[in-house]
Amino acid sequence: MSRKVVWLIASCLAVAALFVVSCGPAVEEETAPPKSGEWPASTKFGELEFTVSADSTGIAKISFDFVEFKCGGSEVSGGVSIENANLWPITDNQFAISTSAFQVWDMVIRGEFDKSGTRAFGTWEIEDTTCSGTWESSPAP
Repeated sequence: MSRKVVWLIASCLAVAALFVVSCGPAVEEETAPPKSGEWPASTKFGELEFTVSADSTGIAKISFDFVEFKCGGSEVSGGVSIENANLWPITDNQFAISTSAFQVWDMVIRGEFDKSGTRAFGTWEIEDTTCSGTWESSPAP
């Protein structure tokens, strides 16, 4: 083999090796657990606040503050807080809370924390109605 052919083959192998290394699987950023403490959020119905447990494994408490909120012919004003000693679990940085604590409606709150554990976003809906919305939150200072 001539030197040019050997050099060409070696060059091609080197480029191929660099391509394989540079196109390998991306290193995923590690997901941080959500910050513990209170997380307030504004919604169409008023305020929503949930409390992440000290070990960041669940939601220990959720509070709702309704401000003259109308849904399906009913209007609600006032607040309610619900504590769960067993926690509503946070799994893969997501949670879902279904509660029938209201005399008028059953409500479902779904949420997801970002990879940094410092932002959350989600949805709320009142079951068997068209009343729903979104929310975003950060831990209270």
